Amino acid sequence: MKLAALKKKPVLLIALFVVMLTGIQFIGQPVQNQPVTAPIKAPDEVLAILQRACYDCHSNETKLSWYDHIAPVSWLVSADVTTARSRFNLSTWDTLSPADQQGRLWEMVNMVLTGKMPLATYAATHPRSRLSAKDISVLKEYVTNTSPSTYHDTTVINEAAKEFRQFQQQSLPAAGNPVAANGVAYIPGYREWQVISTTNRFDNHSIRVVYGNAIAAKALRENQINPFPEGSTIVKVVWNSIEERNGDITPGSLNSVQIMTKNNKRFADSKGWGFAKFNGTALKPQGATPMFNTTCFNCHKIASGNDYVFNLPLADKENKREMFDAGNLHVITSFANRQQQSMSVLYGNTSAQQSALTGYKTYVPGEIFRLVTYKQADNKYWFGSYINGEVQSIETVSTASDAGVADKLTYKLERGQWPTGNAGDKVSPAARISAIFSHKPSVFP
Repeated sequence: MKLAALKKKPVLLIALFVVMLTGIQFIGQPVQNQPVTAPIKAPDEVLAILQRACYDCHSNETKLSWYDHIAPVSWLVSADVTTARSRFNLSTWDTLSPADQQGRLWEMVNMVLTGKMPLATYAATHPRSRLSAKDISVLKEYVTNTSPSTYHDTTVINEAAKEFRQFQQQSLPAAGNPVAANGVAYIPGYREWQVISTTNRFDNHSIRVVYGNAIAAKALRENQINPFPEGSTIVKVVWNSIEERNGDITPGSLNSVQIMTKNNKRFADSKGWGFAKFNGTALKPQGATPMFNTTCFNCHKIASGNDYVFNLPLADKENKREMFDAGNLHVITSFANRQQQSMSVLYGNTSAQQSALTGYKTYVPGEIFRLVTYKQADNKYWFGSYINGEVQSIETVSTASDAGVADKLTYKLERGQWPTGNAGDKVSPAARISAIFSHKPSVFP
């Protein structure tokens, strides 16, 4: 009797499993392919890669395997496809603005380069989706060609000149203290903070200075950044770049001020980070609803190894992150030269900042200008961006403290090798001062 019951038990379990499996097939919404209305247009070689690696999730041409139709696998597939299409849909690509298209393309390539895409679970069952080194090279070349530099762009130059005149005359629009839709407020005092890095991007043609508050700066110095401590705040000031054929990159008009702040309770869904972006000198908040926070975080997932922060100072062999301590000096401007592979930040005290606004024509006692130049480095978390590497030189220009000789400028090389000209000969102090003073101040809100 007991033996017969034991023999029946596996049969009953199998029957129960079959009934349950059959029942759950009627639960959930299967993947639906909507019409292809405005598909992406790209070279055939690029399209072939996208169709093989991306289309099953990021288009309305999803092709499912037989096992993808069986619940509960079908539930996971449906959720993945719905999320992927919400990020970008290659079947409705031309409904995006050109700027959004460009941004999504670079994000797509960087997701591939950092191993975030294709998803490992998808690639395991769809081995054709794995990208070869040649595939990646094709995609990198394609996105780079979609963002060509326009050298000496007069539109950008004229807009920057107009904005700079307003900045000189202190007639920029009053922006107040705007607040983003998720509650992250603009922080007017960030210029007093530690500069943690400077970057320039050839994907969207911008140049940036990145600041960290005392909590973030301390975490960086102590290398306690995975995760950053509660209260860490990072502010990134972004300017549209003016680019020249000789490699010079200088800041044009103000693009935006972007903020990341760590509050694990308020922003639990984005690993504790709250994001905000305030556009232009009017500091207009981007995003009509708090959902934009998710959009920002989705992109920052690429930098998960840095607690979702892209632009951190690079670690040296001892895993230390050097940040120049400017003391009571503040950023006047930043610039770069891609041919020389250099990036620079010019600092000054209050008197020096006022002098810079006049075109360096009026000197007062005690002015201090300090130029810090770095070696350009690749930003490993974003193809399309360069970040400052190690310090190459520190140069100081100052005026005497005596009012009678305030117009006398002194040049001093604090660190690095003496600057040379195109012929390799050492430049004079006067020539070097002139070169430093050729850079007008960046516009801050």
